[in-house]
Amino acid sequence: MKRMKYTVYVAAWLCFIGLFAACAPDEKDNPASPDDQEAVVNRQVLISHIENDAQLVADNLSTESLNASSQAFAQLLEMIELDQRFIVNMRTVLAAIAQKKALAGISPVMAGSELAKMGYLAYITADNSNFGVRVILDGKGGSRLLSADHQEFIFPATVDGIGTTLFKVIVKNSNDYYQTVSDANIPNVNRLACINRLPKSFTMTLTGLIDNKEQTLSESVVKLELPESTESEYVSLDARSFRITGKQSSYLNAQNESTLDFSLSMEDDNMVLDYSFTCDGENIVNNNAQMVLPKESSFTGQMSMDALNVADLKAFTIRILNDLTLTGAVADGASFATNFVNVIKNRQSVDSADALYELVESLNSSCSLQLSAGQMKPETVKFCLVQKDNLYAIEPGLKDLDSDDYIPVSQLVDSQVMEQFNKPFSQSFIPTGNSASSILRFYSVFMRMMPLMEEK
Repeated sequence: MKRMKYTVYVAAWLCFIGLFAACAPDEKDNPASPDDQEAVVNRQVLISHIENDAQLVADNLSTESLNASSQAFAQLLEMIELDQRFIVNMRTVLAAIAQKKALAGISPVMAGSELAKMGYLAYITADNSNFGVRVILDGKGGSRLLSADHQEFIFPATVDGIGTTLFKVIVKNSNDYYQTVSDANIPNVNRLACINRLPKSFTMTLTGLIDNKEQTLSESVVKLELPESTESEYVSLDARSFRITGKQSSYLNAQNESTLDFSLSMEDDNMVLDYSFTCDGENIVNNNAQMVLPKESSFTGQMSMDALNVADLKAFTIRILNDLTLTGAVADGASFATNFVNVIKNRQSVDSADALYELVESLNSSCSLQLSAGQMKPETVKFCLVQKDNLYAIEPGLKDLDSDDYIPVSQLVDSQVMEQFNKPFSQSFIPTGNSASSILRFYSVFMRMMPLMEEK
């Protein structure tokens, strides 16, 4: 199974952005026959809702704070991935800190206890919820580690509206935790258990050095839920069910501009992702994606990768302003994402038209999409390849009422409204998905840095 750089749900709803691309409207009037009057009315209402919602977003959407936090987090992750030894080195350092503290408190196992039944004679406690280290990244693949009260990441980044400056991410763990059991693996010490404490939640604050002052750009809270048993005080990190919830509030100029709420849950081979984005009190977008995972997926298995490993996007719903709704499903999510990216990469080449048309056909054959407004009847959506000057672009299209052809939606709507709408929406919609993805990816990195040993 291919690993996707970004989760399949991001690729799926990015396709929807093309729906709002600016283009000259089609002024041709094709009146429908009486038998098709319902379809004509439905189409008129749908286009009207698209234009009205586009105008509302264009008039009210602010994107500065979301862009700032999204871009900073993305560059931090790039720096971490650039240093291939970073996570290994962090685990080594944190394990040494945890072991030094733990070895000072070796305790005997009580007879008849759960640990005794596992065969242990003594135990130590590695409190992964209570340690600190400051990481300074130079942006070139190098890093330095210093002591700190919490986990801190200091790094340079270039952000729109701010420029190039230093940013800092501070991670603070909660006082409540899960406990897992593993072999201590300490030389010359046999049957010694290590009780690892894993924080149930943490807060993450992003600050930037702006005008020589440290300013908060976003605050996030991430919570982990693992299945607990009444028969054991320990949880398993190989659990095939878990839930991660989070909330990110983004700021700029000391104003709370946007809030992103998300949750990721897994049950056996199924995963569900939900998120909503609110800006200046307006609910801009809601997304629900139901994914099928490879067999034998687990919490540690998903957290050990840079992105979610997804087989199929079984169903998804994207709702704009609680009005426009796109629903669909994607078979073979990895191939779909790859084909979609290939269309985007090759769109500048007019000579590649035949190959691009084949890729678009493969996209349409592997997914089903429907668009509706309010309570109106859903309409089928297909991807269309559109030439603009010497460039090709992929856009969603609706079926021509008088033929079997599909017309790009951008040719059915008012171009002036779309021009006002396209920039703020695309600058918001993409970072919204990127922010959710970045937080989840950072949580994965955070988990992989934890010096948790193989469980008993």
